[in-house]
Amino acid sequence: MQKSIETRWLLSSNEFKTIEHWFNQKDVYFKNTADFPRQDYYLKLVKNTNLGIKIREPKLVNNEQKSKLEIKLLLEDNGSQKFNNNNQGIVNTWEKFSFETIGNEPETEKIIALFTFNGCDLQSWIKVEKDRLLVKFDTIKNTIVSAETMIGEGSGIELTKFKIENKIYYSLGIETFSTSKKEKDNFNQTTNYIFNDIKISGLSSLKSLSYPEIISNHFLGY
Repeated sequence: MQKSIETRWLLSSNEFKTIEHWFNQKDVYFKNTADFPRQDYYLKLVKNTNLGIKIREPKLVNNEQKSKLEIKLLLEDNGSQKFNNNNQGIVNTWEKFSFETIGNEPETEKIIALFTFNGCDLQSWIKVEKDRLLVKFDTIKNTIVSAETMIGEGSGIELTKFKIENKIYYSLGIETFSTSKKEKDNFNQTTNYIFNDIKISGLSSLKSLSYPEIISNHFLGY
C-alpha cells in the first residue's frame, strides 16, 4: 500500500515538445517516437473517477513473466492549486495497492474475470498503449535523479504519450510519495522546483485529469 499526492495534465503537442526538451536536457529520451511499447489494461469504469484498476505490462523477471494488478482509491480531492509560471492543476490524494501476478494470458484472464460484472467479459477492459519518460525529484537533496534511483522522499515526474483505441494523448504527471508522511511538503517542493525549471506556462486545471477521468471522458466522447 502506498499513499501519493498526484496531479496530471493532458498536453497539446507544443506543450508536449516543450516538456520533452526538458527531459532531453536531463539525458532522457524516447527510444522511438512512433512506438508505444508498453501496454496496460484498465477496467472501464465510465462515470466512476474515484477508482482505478489496471493490469500493468508483463515484465521478464528471473526468466519468468511477471505482471501487477494495481488498484488506486481516491482518498481526497484537494481541488485546484496554483503553481509557478501561471500553471494550475487539480491535485488528488490516492492510495495504491499492488499485487504481483503471473503475466501469462490464462492467469490474466482469471484476474480480469474477478472484476467483470457479467462473467469473463474482456470488453470490460481497455488497452492503453504507452511510452513514457520518467525521472524522480529527490526532496532531500533538492535535485533530479534517475528513475532507477531508490529514494524515500520525493516525486516521480512522468511525460507520457499514450493511445486509447486510435486516439493519441499526451500527459505530464507528478506523483509524490513519502516514507515519513510528508507527502504535502514533498509535493509543494517538487512543483516549485519543476515549474521554475521547465519553461512552460498556462497549464490549466481544465486539462488536469487523473487516468480514471481520462478513460471515462474518452468513452463519453469528451
